[in-house]
Amino acid sequence: MTSFANMTQSLAASLPATSTSSSSANHGATDQEDPLGMSNIICSLLENMNKPSTMQGGPSNSSSSTLPYDIWALPSCSSLPNPIGSSSRDYGSTSNNNNNASHSKEDNSSGSPGTSSSVSITCFRCEERTPTMRCLECNDLFCHECCHKVTSDCQLREHTLLPIHQISPIGARPNSVTNDKEVMYCELHCDPVRYYCEACIIFICQECTLWVHKDHCYTPIKGALDMCRIGVFRAIEDTKTGTKAIKTAIDRAVAMSKAYEKETAEANMKIRKAMRCFAQAIEDREKYLLDKVEKMRQAKMNDLTDHMNTLRGILAGLAHTNETLVRSMDSEGIDLFMAKEKGRAQVDYFSCMFKNMYVNEERIMFIPPNYDLVDQIKRQCDLQLAPVNALHSLTSSSTLQSRQSLLQSLQSAQTFSPLTYQMSITNSLRSLPDYTTSHTRSTNYYDHSISSSISMESNPARGIGQAIPGYWMSVSVKPTRSPVPGVPMFSFGREGQDEGQVSRPWGLCVDREGNIIVADRRNNRIQIFNNRGEFRTMFGSKGTGPGEFDLPAGITTDTYGRIIVIDKDNHRVQIFTSSGNFILKFGSFGKECGQFQYPWDVAVNTLGNIVVTDTRNHRIQLFTSDGTYITKFVFEGANPAKLLKGPTTPRGVCFTTSGNIIVSDFENHRLLMVDPTLSKVLHCVGREGSGIGELNRPSGIVTDDDGRIIVADSKNHRVLVFTSELRILWAVDLKSPGLDDKDRPSDVALTPEGYLVVLFETLPDTARDISSHGKQYIKVY
Repeated sequence: MTSFANMTQSLAASLPATSTSSSSANHGATDQEDPLGMSNIICSLLENMNKPSTMQGGPSNSSSSTLPYDIWALPSCSSLPNPIGSSSRDYGSTSNNNNNASHSKEDNSSGSPGTSSSVSITCFRCEERTPTMRCLECNDLFCHECCHKVTSDCQLREHTLLPIHQISPIGARPNSVTNDKEVMYCELHCDPVRYYCEACIIFICQECTLWVHKDHCYTPIKGALDMCRIGVFRAIEDTKTGTKAIKTAIDRAVAMSKAYEKETAEANMKIRKAMRCFAQAIEDREKYLLDKVEKMRQAKMNDLTDHMNTLRGILAGLAHTNETLVRSMDSEGIDLFMAKEKGRAQVDYFSCMFKNMYVNEERIMFIPPNYDLVDQIKRQCDLQLAPVNALHSLTSSSTLQSRQSLLQSLQSAQTFSPLTYQMSITNSLRSLPDYTTSHTRSTNYYDHSISSSISMESNPARGIGQAIPGYWMSVSVKPTRSPVPGVPMFSFGREGQDEGQVSRPWGLCVDREGNIIVADRRNNRIQIFNNRGEFRTMFGSKGTGPGEFDLPAGITTDTYGRIIVIDKDNHRVQIFTSSGNFILKFGSFGKECGQFQYPWDVAVNTLGNIVVTDTRNHRIQLFTSDGTYITKFVFEGANPAKLLKGPTTPRGVCFTTSGNIIVSDFENHRLLMVDPTLSKVLHCVGREGSGIGELNRPSGIVTDDDGRIIVADSKNHRVLVFTSELRILWAVDLKSPGLDDKDRPSDVALTPEGYLVVLFETLPDTARDISSHGKQYIKVY
């Protein structure tokens, strides 16, 4: 304490003389009698040391301080107005102002407005010394000696004493500003704590800052509390932000869980659909093989029956000849010679007949499947987690490329080993090409031992078109068989509503079994006929539910044998099994991707991709085999010369053997070839007319496996055959007796033998005409 007193004296010596003399005169008594007064003097000295030199050297000429407010600083005289004059905390300087009139005006220049600088203010008790303290309860002014005496009323009553320059806030209650009753003291020095040590996390006094905590970082309590409150406020804000973020994360997790549930249901549905395709394929294969072996049995049984009947006839003839010869033994003369010659001739005839009745002994052998396929089937389909960004960041063209590359990788991963089995039914089946021949079309869905000899020069990952999707042999269009132009080999499908009858049909296709499938438009059903035009079955009715139709139009089959139908006025596509059981549907009315406005025709390629002509939206759209949207091509930019009648109205569609897409523009009488990625038009041919290379309302389209394009030129009543580059080859005239100008070919297909099947559509006003009921609208040439 002595060293501290010496330091205090040295500090006081540096102050003005008046202040020093006033402080030294009362130093001894105050140091012993009132430790609190000593602490106040020390604090005043330290604060005077920290004052700017302008405040210590002379009075300020400015009426108010312009120093910025510091959040860490304690309240000072520069921040609050002083109602009595000088803002200095130097007590000696204040008393000197009362004795020196020349300095009084300057020292009180910083006082509050309305306070005269010439008024002399003295202590309320001694009425001699200048007051330095103010009692908050009594509202009286006291000098330093009077207010710190133990016998003073304020000390006895424990009133709140404030420095004279500190003004309590308006409306503050007593004992609520200085909080003397709550003052904390240093445990080491018993002085009031003034600072907060950040390193030690404790409150310290002035003495601690000089010794124990002199190298630590400390701040005044007021600033520390303010910063602490700011930190608490920020922590509260962080808790609010964290609460909001956690709630958002919980909501996102709930949404993700719902999305996972939805995706799980969709995945289950897709898995069932995919596995149903395999199951359906196996069932169809089983049915095909059983039908095939039954047909073989019936053929061999018929041959053997005919053979036995012939043998029985020969046996009866020999018996009759023998009986005749026996009776001639009793004859005489020339009759005996005649009987002998006749009998010998009959025996030689029967002998020659018997020798020519050789029957090949054949066996029906079962060729076991490649059981490696079982392991391949077990590995079909898979599931994996994919980032959402990767799924939604694909553009239309990149989506198609990525899907095709994915399909290519799947195909390379699922390539089957070559089958080494051969059919061993001798002399009853056609010769088969080598399965291992390179660059051949993918093998048949039913018979993997039979392959096509047509070469594939295009990328194997690119889906191509087939005359009959899934058929295992190459199909090439052949000329009509009738010597009379326009006369078919046979016709079927009369006007009506009964089985085998049609009403304004439009769509037509042939499946891999040779069945002819017709979209019976006005009857809102699908009918299936065999290759001889005999009715087999039908399915569908009018409505909007699954398996129901509203004017079905285009129809085709895919490599799995599924039947794909355009439900035109319901603005959707429906897919069925080969027996007519509903599988799935996709599409709705609208202009968005995957929506339709009166779709018309449909085609598939070897990858299973489905292309649909969206007539009123003037575009075509491409989908996967399960109806997932891939991309589209809008024909708005396909009229550079502005010579067309109106916007492109796509009607018929098909895939070529090179993977391109051919579309018939019904209203503008032309054909358009679009590239496989649906990004540009490669060729555009045709104009209105009836000459070579001219078209008039082209409609349905089909391709053969040699790349030729067959088009139903409806209003010209003919079928045109083009090359793969859309150069005309020949035309087939379809005008024949029994049809008139109102009966126009709407769609065309090819039988497995390559013969034309043409579907005729009549105009609406003649569909119910009695004279049209005898017409047959499906013709095989």
